[in-house]
Amino acid sequence: MSHQIELVAFDLGNVLCRVNEIPVSKIFADLSNKPWQEAREIVFGQKQKNKFERNEITFNEHAFHALDALRINMGLQEFIELYDSVLVPSEEMYPLVEALAKQIRIALVSNTSEPHWHWADRTLPFSSKFDPVITSYTVKAMKPELDFYNALLNQSGVAAKNILFIDDIPENILSARQMGIRGHQFIDKHSLEQHLQVLGITSA
Repeated sequence: MSHQIELVAFDLGNVLCRVNEIPVSKIFADLSNKPWQEAREIVFGQKQKNKFERNEITFNEHAFHALDALRINMGLQEFIELYDSVLVPSEEMYPLVEALAKQIRIALVSNTSEPHWHWADRTLPFSSKFDPVITSYTVKAMKPELDFYNALLNQSGVAAKNILFIDDIPENILSARQMGIRGHQFIDKHSLEQHLQVLGITSA
């Protein structure tokens, strides 16, 4: 059966890379003499993260606020390097995405910060093929808000029914489907490959 998918849109965290905030939180905890859970909340807490991932404040403003709260004397670049180190490339996904990129458009669609997108752009070998790149801090909207998916539709120029959206969070998949976008909840590479085959998309 011929598939109608024209664009495969990938989430970043826990799809193209794994996310582990605990080791870095413990580094900040050691430097600040605070419990690691408190350090994690200051650096990675969702309330603050929502602000800079939506571009209500800049990431640099968040960094300086966090360093002040932790009472740590650290340069901005060092903070960013530690912040980025929570991302671990899911290299097992690389062959699949690179193979797809040879036959179909791929996009990045992520609730993320400016430094994390810059990390992805430097690290992912197929990052130059993302068309478009939809990040929450640039469109000032976050999944599962419908405005985020409107940005994907507008910037891609692809009809909703012809987009396959891959994300690890069920709520994000459900909201994409409200827009008519096809969604697949990412569990692992094998189940994604099976879903692509059902749609008639080969990754060979």
